[in-house]
Amino acid sequence: MRAIYYSNHGDAAVLTEGDLPVPACAPHQVLVRVSAAGVNPIDRRLRAGELQEYISRTFPVVPGWDFSGVIETVGSDVDGWRVGDEVVGLAFTWSVQHGTYAEYVPVDATAIARKPPSISFTDAAALPLVSLTAWQSLSEFGALQAGQSAFIQAGAGGIGSVAIPMAKHLGCWVYTTCSAANAEYVAELGADVVIDYTRQSYVDVIKQERPTGVDAVLETLYGDDISRSAISLAADGGAVVFMNNEPPELAEIEERELRSIFLHHRPDGKMLDELMKKYEAGQLPIPPVEVMPLSEAAEAHRRSETGRTRGKLVLQVQATE
Repeated sequence: MRAIYYSNHGDAAVLTEGDLPVPACAPHQVLVRVSAAGVNPIDRRLRAGELQEYISRTFPVVPGWDFSGVIETVGSDVDGWRVGDEVVGLAFTWSVQHGTYAEYVPVDATAIARKPPSISFTDAAALPLVSLTAWQSLSEFGALQAGQSAFIQAGAGGIGSVAIPMAKHLGCWVYTTCSAANAEYVAELGADVVIDYTRQSYVDVIKQERPTGVDAVLETLYGDDISRSAISLAADGGAVVFMNNEPPELAEIEERELRSIFLHHRPDGKMLDELMKKYEAGQLPIPPVEVMPLSEAAEAHRRSETGRTRGKLVLQVQATE
């Protein structure tokens, strides 16, 4: 099968296009003929050699967890799915090898959902990781309810582009950061207060407007100062979710009864199915998607590394529609 893979860690130049054997389908899995694969920051972080204490590698590694496609094979222990079903899913594993930047990917049957007919394969491939991460952060862990408030860092990025509408769907007042070029975009997503991080201190703005803090913080950046700021912005008893690092060791977390976590986007086919229905019904907007051919995976990684992408990047693997 045609695939993008790397045989050692490094920059985007280590990504190679070539032929690899089609992966086997375990009894609890389905083998999916991939139409499109979403590109996420975690893909290039793993490629660069980060997070080895959490996620192991078996080389050659095919990157990618997000996908849409058509079921090619159904494992012997799988019920409820048939060859030919159009699906979307998150092929997350704690030991990466067979990712989604390839013509075929094996995935746990509990991690897939049906692709709504009205949503294209390329749009569908952009949704699993960011949608599950945002919903598990805001609704599940954060337990946000109507009338509460949330701060979502980097509103124009992949997570922010879905998290802002989700927070509004839950009935919350939303603060976010972005550059001036993306201010109108994040406001259209539903952000109530848009902070230009190049000209203002988001910490000062939020503390001035919410002296007692916000009910939930979704921190997508990383760094010691950023982590401490995230904790300081939460209201007593509130929730702080970190996307890229463990919560800082601060006494005030326990003293103020804060809930804080380094959230690992959990694959959940049932949850993803419910979210796909919300996208299909127009209750949540699909973020802007830029489609690139599979052969340009290295360039997609370079674009991701700039931290200036809007919405989602998706690789077109093969035509299935």
